[in-house]
Amino acid sequence: MSDKNKLNLQWIYLTAITVFAIAIRFWFINHIPTVQVFDFKTYHEIASNIYNHQGHSLWGQPVAWQGMGYSTALGLFYMLLGNDSIHIAKLFNCILSIFSLPLMFLIFRKLSSNKVVVCGAYTLVALLPNFIAYNNVVGTEVFFTFLFALIIFLQLYSFNNWVRYPLLGIAIGLSALTKPFFLAYPLVVGLYIWLKNKDGRETLALVLTVIILMTMVVSPWTLRNFHKYGSFIPISYNSGYVLYVNNNAYNVTGAWMPLEKIPASPQLQKQIEAELAENQGSEKLAPHLDKVLKPAAKQWIKDNPGGFARLGLLRIKQTFFSGAWDVKSWTMNEMAKTEQVSPMRFQRNLNAFYAVADILVYILSSAGILYLLLNIKPLLLGLFTRRRLSDAILIPSLNMAFFLAIYFVFEGQARYNYPLLFLFIICMFIIGQKTSEGLQRSD
Repeated sequence: MSDKNKLNLQWIYLTAITVFAIAIRFWFINHIPTVQVFDFKTYHEIASNIYNHQGHSLWGQPVAWQGMGYSTALGLFYMLLGNDSIHIAKLFNCILSIFSLPLMFLIFRKLSSNKVVVCGAYTLVALLPNFIAYNNVVGTEVFFTFLFALIIFLQLYSFNNWVRYPLLGIAIGLSALTKPFFLAYPLVVGLYIWLKNKDGRETLALVLTVIILMTMVVSPWTLRNFHKYGSFIPISYNSGYVLYVNNNAYNVTGAWMPLEKIPASPQLQKQIEAELAENQGSEKLAPHLDKVLKPAAKQWIKDNPGGFARLGLLRIKQTFFSGAWDVKSWTMNEMAKTEQVSPMRFQRNLNAFYAVADILVYILSSAGILYLLLNIKPLLLGLFTRRRLSDAILIPSLNMAFFLAIYFVFEGQARYNYPLLFLFIICMFIIGQKTSEGLQRSD
């Protein structure tokens, strides 16, 4: 077969996979029932308030409990379509999930020149159960992953730096408004540029450009928060709460636990109760609770470094090695009712779907973290020598290390692995390719 025919066959295959991926996403949101709970319900309520011209509010009060990016974008989408139903939110997710596919394909092409690796990774991205199922949830996962893929795309594809890096700063700003920990992402950008080019002046200039544009995107929201709450709150006021409920003497799992289940000193308990009493009894409406809880969490970490390290390890386990129970609990939780009245064959097929999702998450997480471990030596050499590193090392490794560090400190749960899954996928295929080539040379 000629090279031209092979190329045509490749594009026919990729087109067919993409069409099927689009169709199954729309089928899923139209046929698989789920109820929005916890944070997902809150995102929808805030977006609905934006749609109804009540601003970024919850229960009649201004709120900055979570990052505002997803709720605001969803609220604007509701306004565009003139409808704030849950199904419209799912449609919004599907559109973003579809737009993410070509971005991920282009990322894969930069990270590997092997067509089998690229096509195989793209196929798994297109058909991964998590990437299909989360379109059913009014949550940040699909929206944030689209922005994250865009950020990596802008780092990998070279065009005018004074256009590309301002766009990168804007994308990082939007991501930070969705996930506040992305305020620290310019550090990743700086390391990437330095380890790739070893040009200190260029690195400094480009990182400053990113930081300035990111700040310009975030600052209007920061000013809004100062006006509403009289405090400097860059994006959200839940970091102290999250740090405290995940790092305390009574946390034994590394996962979230209710604030009221954590015994506190009389003085701290009094402060907590005072803040809650002023804000309808809800931590979501208590902007100054952050100042109360963050010092307590930091003090506990300082006094208990071993306990903190063990909780961090548990958080990594919760995020990457708990299977895909989140798919069942968040994206199709109404299926439990169907199971009770369904025939055995249906239940068996449904459980097989859950099993496939579980197995894939375990395999992908193992491959991704193994890839990071294998690249620790090159990264260290790159930091302390003049050695330049490739995109295939830098992009997966730096980004995985960044997310792992955040989850280690703050909170871990299964759905937090979602943004990294496409990087885990390309890592798995690259490892497979290198292993195959090594075995062939040893024959």
